[in-house]
Amino acid sequence: MGKRQLREIIIYFLLGGLLLYFLWWRLQVSSIRFFDIDEFSYMHWTAEVARGEHMYTDFFSYFTPGFMWVMAPIFWVYGVSAQVFMAGRAVSFAIFLGILGSLGYLFGITREWKWALLPAVILAFLPMPYDKFLEIRPDNLATLLAILGVIGEIKAIKGKNIWWFVSGLAYSASLFVLAKTLPIVVVGAGIAFLSSRKQFKYFLLALISPWVLFFVGAYIGGHFSQVWYSVTRLPFEVYESVKNYPMEADLFFFPNVSFYGISPGITTGLIVNHVIWILAVLIGTYRFVTPFREGNREKALVEILLGGIFFVSVFGYVKFFPLKHSQYLIPIAVFVAYHCADGLSVFFDWLARAGGYESLIIVLMGFSYLLITVTKEVNAPKLLNTNTMQRTELALLLRTIPLSARVVDLEGRMVFWPEGYPLSSISIDSALEFVTNRPLPLFKYLEQRPADYIWDGDSGRLGTLTADNIAYIHDHFAPVPGWAGRLWKRK
Repeated sequence: MGKRQLREIIIYFLLGGLLLYFLWWRLQVSSIRFFDIDEFSYMHWTAEVARGEHMYTDFFSYFTPGFMWVMAPIFWVYGVSAQVFMAGRAVSFAIFLGILGSLGYLFGITREWKWALLPAVILAFLPMPYDKFLEIRPDNLATLLAILGVIGEIKAIKGKNIWWFVSGLAYSASLFVLAKTLPIVVVGAGIAFLSSRKQFKYFLLALISPWVLFFVGAYIGGHFSQVWYSVTRLPFEVYESVKNYPMEADLFFFPNVSFYGISPGITTGLIVNHVIWILAVLIGTYRFVTPFREGNREKALVEILLGGIFFVSVFGYVKFFPLKHSQYLIPIAVFVAYHCADGLSVFFDWLARAGGYESLIIVLMGFSYLLITVTKEVNAPKLLNTNTMQRTELALLLRTIPLSARVVDLEGRMVFWPEGYPLSSISIDSALEFVTNRPLPLFKYLEQRPADYIWDGDSGRLGTLTADNIAYIHDHFAPVPGWAGRLWKRK
């Protein structure tokens, strides 16, 4: 074994050990941390799909169906059990592992295999948006599929034509899971067109064919207009309501106990997080504005693809996405890790040449110590706010409410009961404010099809209903003792 190979093995050993440590922390947070209300919502809609109900027609939905289709087997395997939520978290963790593996592979084929673990280490550590990568939500699966689309496109650019079709399918699947990855797909399609107009038709065929089949199926089923409206127009109508609750794009980069450690002020976690993001922006900018410096068209297209995705995603988040919750940073964070690793790998290689391999090892050990310390500081508090009570309450609900009872679920946790209202798991009246084809108001629907229970849970959405809906609930339902007004039963 040569000296160079030995050095690379030592680097892999250091980075691999660091990655395993971060994954151990992520597994703890994934298993212990409380369930976000969005996770209940997605599992609720998945449960309806698993029962054989149809999105858009049997129940109100403005999401693409891919995520619910993928997650539905959880309910077939676990049945009526509170374990479905833990299983959902386990699948999400597996998806995150897929993101890390794909990111490392992407770095290897575009930069250096020697440092392929480095972007995975940075993403596994990155405090913002740490928790969202572990939650039950479609953003992560959509991002994984989009990365696979990018990998396929890079292989195609390098001359392997079959990958144009593979890339188009991966991009299409990503949109089928969640339309938020549209900026990535738009950039990918643009680069595909510039790269090879002859092969672009195969890329485009793979990109649009699944959607054509989806809408043809809706047409055959006699629901084309409702499905088309629900997928294309309805999301924009629902998102109109968030204009009443504006969020600034930099909201999650201010000091925050939930994200950066136990102190409400400027912590080491906040500083390190921001250094990573800033370094990624600087390196990404440099790579994007200097793609033709080597006169290699193939390399230039790859650089424009990667840089274009990064900056279009950031621009879309800042300027166009109506909501600015931290989960919207998921696809951006992947490329933050990529570009930060790009800059660090160049520095580490320079250090090895200028100061010797020993200097590199010392710096890598210091780098590792810093990230290990920050990881514990940032994530230890998250283990105090557990999901035990949420799962215990669901088990209690299973023992007390008949599975035949119809439940109006405002929170999303009531995944095992028949639906008491076709719109669930969101703030009903505020979501319907700008909707064109809206269902009957809650009180009118319940007059025609009385429900047995209303579950507000921890959502607080009961208090946001219109006066007519609240009056009907108080006239026909009574709070169940012991639930502090979170569970109501028909009188």
